[in-house]
Amino acid sequence: MVLAKKLMNQYRIWIICIVAFLIVPLFKPAFLTVNNIEGILTSMVTYGVIALGLTMTLITGEINISIGAVMAFSSVTFAVCMKSLPIVVSMVLALAGAAVFGLVDGYFVAYKKLPAFMVSVAVMVTVRGIALAVSGEAPVGIMSDTIAKIGRLQIAHIPVLFLFLLLCVLILELFLKRTQVGRNMYAVGGAPEVAAAYGLNVEKYKCLSLTFCSFMAGVGGILLAIRMCSGSPSVGEDAMPSVLPMIVIGGTSISGGKGGMIKTLSGIVLMNLIFNIMSMFNIYVNVQNLIKGGILLVIVITDRYLENRNKKI
Repeated sequence: MVLAKKLMNQYRIWIICIVAFLIVPLFKPAFLTVNNIEGILTSMVTYGVIALGLTMTLITGEINISIGAVMAFSSVTFAVCMKSLPIVVSMVLALAGAAVFGLVDGYFVAYKKLPAFMVSVAVMVTVRGIALAVSGEAPVGIMSDTIAKIGRLQIAHIPVLFLFLLLCVLILELFLKRTQVGRNMYAVGGAPEVAAAYGLNVEKYKCLSLTFCSFMAGVGGILLAIRMCSGSPSVGEDAMPSVLPMIVIGGTSISGGKGGMIKTLSGIVLMNLIFNIMSMFNIYVNVQNLIKGGILLVIVITDRYLENRNKKI
């Protein structure tokens, strides 16, 4: 009984996903069709990659709400560069720009001790403006057969872009759990004063996590541009309310020091299943956004309650 309860608590998100796959087809047989499963897997990729980056930031006890704007910048930069440059060069330029914005964010938050929320708002507004300027305030098409093929490429009906997401999860999970740097990030997020007392450079780890978060937002923007064969300065406006529930439902704490990439993957799967199910039952987009906001509110309140309870203990 104790073992069953422990397994239920540890794998509850995956169990909910399995139950959804068993129950929903009874009402909507199309849920288990190959096309719908492919659509679910594809829909996880863009915000899923971004969620991995934000997970790293939350583990170190910080937040970055500029991810949507950085995603838009990366997508339009990649699309514009593709007009005259090779694919790899275009990717490097887009990702370099995304990383620089994260580095600026991390510098002011970690070393200048400015509030992460205010700094990321300033970065968000600035980057969104740059994205609009780069794109001429309009979507930029990508006329490349190679990009189109990559976006549609599958292995045994599994989108290659989804396999890329799984590879990122595996690499980052190993980094966090098996390397000293990864373990230090948990220490910095869980108890920064104690970590500093033990000689850890808290500012360095926080700056690194914010830079990486922005870099992964850039990766997400490129993946979206590949999927859509275009870059747009307006994408990512709902990134934060979409991504944060995925992370926290998976078990990463907003307060820092707790979480992991596999846990975030479970949240990514569950939230995308919820969105897909709502679409199958023809729930209006506005209602979906209301539900999304409600989920986010409940998560934030629950996380704060658990944090206060642990402090009392």
